[in-house]
Amino acid sequence: MSRKKLPFLLAALVLKVTSGLAQSPPARPAPPDPGYQRVSVPVPRAVLLIADVAGAFFSRDDSKSKVQHLLDRRRARSEKRDQSVDITVPKNKLTRTLGLVD
Repeated sequence: MSRKKLPFLLAALVLKVTSGLAQSPPARPAPPDPGYQRVSVPVPRAVLLIADVAGAFFSRDDSKSKVQHLLDRRRARSEKRDQSVDITVPKNKLTRTLGLVD
């Protein structure tokens, strides 16, 4: 390789590497499935604590530590005084008969 081509190739390599470092835009949340409905169920605080611990420790999100994620989740719940759990229920004949969905 000649020494005249080397600076040009190095500059092209640097440009190629820096253009590959751009992040893709965040994914949009999926639209809700028309065959399911979210139902909010009021529960005691102990059940919420167990649900929050399980959700925090079994989550795949590595952006924060799991303990910090749990503390943030509990703090947000205590500020809102929200004592309910959201459950996704399929819309079918059985759940309509039981009155769980519209």
